Amino acid sequence: MIYITGDIHGTMSVNKRLNRRNFPEQKHLTKEDYVIIAGDFGLIWDGSNEDRYWLK
Repeated sequence: MIYITGDIHGTMSVNKRLNRRNFPEQKHLTKEDYVIIAGDFGLIWDGSNEDRYWLK
């Protein structure tokens, strides 16, 4: 399955838009699924623990 969302402006937007309440499908995602963030991607990857969490 392919899921597409609009702009993400930092961690707060990710947590709000892609949380279990707003995106319950995430519970069943596999490595065969894609979540595409279209538009301006406002997260800066700095190698923090939080970055590693989201990259998993």
